[in-house]
Amino acid sequence: MKLTVYFDGSFWCGLMEAEDAGTIRVFKHVFGSEPKDEEVWDFVANHLLERLDQVPAVPFSTRETTHRINPKRLQRLVNREKAKPVTSTKSQVALQESREILKSAKKQKTKRQKQAEKQRRFLQQQAKKLQKKKGH
Repeated sequence: MKLTVYFDGSFWCGLMEAEDAGTIRVFKHVFGSEPKDEEVWDFVANHLLERLDQVPAVPFSTRETTHRINPKRLQRLVNREKAKPVTSTKSQVALQESREILKSAKKQKTKRQKQAEKQRRFLQQQAKKLQKKKGH
Protein backbone atom coordinates (compact mmCIF):
# COMPACT_ATOMS: atom_id res chain seq x y z
CA MET A 1 0.00 0.00 0.00
CA LYS A 2 1.14 3.47 -0.79
CA LEU A 3 -0.54 6.75 0.16
CA THR A 4 0.80 9.89 -1.51
CA VAL A 5 -0.44 13.28 -0.33
CA TYR A 6 0.08 16.08 -2.85
CA PHE A 7 -1.19 19.53 -3.84
CA ASP A 8 -2.96 19.49 -7.22
CA GLY A 9 -3.16 23.24 -7.69
CA SER A 10 -6.30 24.01 -5.71
CA PHE A 11 -6.74 21.22 -3.14
CA TRP A 12 -4.64 18.73 -1.21
CA CYS A 13 -5.31 15.20 -2.40
CA GLY A 14 -4.28 11.73 -1.37
CA LEU A 15 -3.59 9.02 -3.95
CA MET A 16 -3.93 5.52 -2.51
CA GLU A 17 -2.42 2.59 -4.40
CA ALA A 18 -2.72 -1.01 -3.19
CA GLU A 19 -1.15 -3.81 -5.23
CA ASP A 20 -1.66 -7.51 -4.67
CA ALA A 21 -1.43 -10.62 -6.85
CA GLY A 22 -1.47 -8.92 -10.25
CA THR A 23 -4.22 -6.43 -9.41
CA ILE A 24 -4.15 -2.83 -8.30
CA ARG A 25 -6.75 -0.76 -6.45
CA VAL A 26 -6.38 3.00 -6.78
CA PHE A 27 -8.48 5.87 -5.55
CA LYS A 28 -8.08 9.58 -5.01
CA HIS A 29 -9.25 11.29 -1.82
CA VAL A 30 -9.56 15.09 -1.64
CA PHE A 31 -8.55 16.49 1.75
CA GLY A 32 -9.41 20.09 0.87
CA SER A 33 -7.21 22.73 2.48
CA GLU A 34 -3.81 21.65 3.78
CA PRO A 35 -4.49 18.63 6.01
CA LYS A 36 -2.99 18.31 9.46
CA ASP A 37 -1.26 15.09 10.45
CA GLU A 38 -4.21 14.15 12.64
CA GLU A 39 -6.59 14.39 9.67
CA VAL A 40 -4.39 12.14 7.56
CA TRP A 41 -3.98 9.60 10.37
CA ASP A 42 -7.73 9.68 11.04
CA PHE A 43 -8.40 8.98 7.36
CA VAL A 44 -5.89 6.11 7.33
CA ALA A 45 -7.21 4.60 10.57
CA ASN A 46 -10.95 4.94 9.97
CA HIS A 47 -11.84 5.40 6.31
CA LEU A 48 -9.03 3.98 4.19
CA LEU A 49 -10.06 0.32 4.22
CA GLU A 50 -13.73 1.14 3.62
CA ARG A 51 -12.87 3.20 0.55
CA LEU A 52 -10.38 0.58 -0.64
CA ASP A 53 -13.09 -2.12 -0.52
CA GLN A 54 -15.43 0.02 -2.66
CA VAL A 55 -12.88 0.41 -5.46
CA PRO A 56 -12.76 -2.37 -8.08
CA ALA A 57 -9.48 -4.23 -8.57
CA VAL A 58 -7.88 -3.69 -11.97
CA PRO A 59 -5.44 -6.28 -13.36
CA PHE A 60 -1.94 -5.20 -14.37
CA SER A 61 1.36 -6.84 -15.22
CA THR A 62 4.80 -6.01 -13.90
CA ARG A 63 8.23 -7.47 -14.34
CA GLU A 64 9.43 -9.13 -11.17
CA THR A 65 13.08 -8.63 -10.21
CA THR A 66 14.56 -11.75 -8.69
CA HIS A 67 18.12 -10.51 -8.18
CA ARG A 68 19.50 -8.24 -5.47
CA ILE A 69 19.77 -4.56 -6.43
CA ASN A 70 22.98 -2.65 -5.81
CA PRO A 71 22.43 -0.16 -2.93
CA LYS A 72 23.72 2.79 -4.98
CA ARG A 73 21.38 1.89 -7.84
CA LEU A 74 18.55 1.52 -5.36
CA GLN A 75 19.29 4.99 -3.98
CA ARG A 76 19.27 6.43 -7.51
CA LEU A 77 15.93 4.74 -8.19
CA VAL A 78 14.51 6.20 -4.99
CA ASN A 79 15.69 9.69 -5.95
CA ARG A 80 14.17 9.30 -9.43
CA GLU A 81 10.91 8.16 -7.85
CA LYS A 82 10.87 11.26 -5.66
CA ALA A 83 11.46 13.52 -8.67
CA LYS A 84 8.63 11.95 -10.69
CA PRO A 85 5.18 13.52 -10.73
CA VAL A 86 2.87 12.18 -8.06
CA THR A 87 0.46 10.18 -10.21
CA SER A 88 2.03 7.26 -12.03
CA THR A 89 0.70 6.09 -15.36
CA LYS A 90 -0.22 2.75 -13.81
CA SER A 91 -2.37 4.43 -11.19
CA GLN A 92 -3.91 6.78 -13.76
CA VAL A 93 -4.89 3.81 -15.92
CA ALA A 94 -6.27 1.98 -12.89
CA LEU A 95 -8.28 5.05 -11.83
CA GLN A 96 -9.73 5.40 -15.33
CA GLU A 97 -10.66 1.72 -15.52
CA SER A 98 -12.25 1.76 -12.07
CA ARG A 99 -14.26 4.86 -13.06
CA GLU A 100 -15.47 3.08 -16.20
CA ILE A 101 -16.45 -0.02 -14.18
CA LEU A 102 -18.38 2.10 -11.68
CA LYS A 103 -19.95 4.09 -14.52
CA SER A 104 -21.21 0.96 -16.29
CA ALA A 105 -22.56 -0.45 -13.01
CA LYS A 106 -24.42 2.81 -12.33
CA LYS A 107 -25.77 2.84 -15.89
CA GLN A 108 -27.13 -0.70 -15.50
CA LYS A 109 -28.70 0.20 -12.15
CA THR A 110 -30.47 3.28 -13.55
CA LYS A 111 -31.66 1.27 -16.55
CA ARG A 112 -33.20 -1.35 -14.23
CA GLN A 113 -34.84 1.40 -12.17
CA LYS A 114 -36.31 3.06 -15.27
CA GLN A 115 -37.63 -0.28 -16.50
CA ALA A 116 -39.22 -1.00 -13.12
CA GLU A 117 -40.83 2.46 -13.07
CA LYS A 118 -42.13 1.97 -16.62
CA GLN A 119 -43.59 -1.43 -15.67
CA ARG A 120 -45.20 0.05 -12.54
CA ARG A 121 -46.84 2.83 -14.58
CA PHE A 122 -48.06 0.32 -17.17
CA LEU A 123 -49.65 -1.85 -14.49
CA GLN A 124 -51.20 1.25 -12.91
CA GLN A 125 -52.72 2.24 -16.28
CA GLN A 126 -54.05 -1.28 -16.81
CA ALA A 127 -55.70 -1.23 -13.38
CA LYS A 128 -57.21 2.18 -14.14
CA LYS A 129 -58.61 0.91 -17.46
CA LEU A 130 -60.10 -2.09 -15.69
CA GLN A 131 -61.75 0.16 -13.09
CA LYS A 132 -63.21 2.35 -15.88
CA LYS A 133 -64.53 -0.69 -17.70
CA LYS A 134 -66.21 -1.97 -14.53
CA GLY A 135 -67.88 1.41 -14.13
CA HIS A 136 -66.80 2.13 -10.57
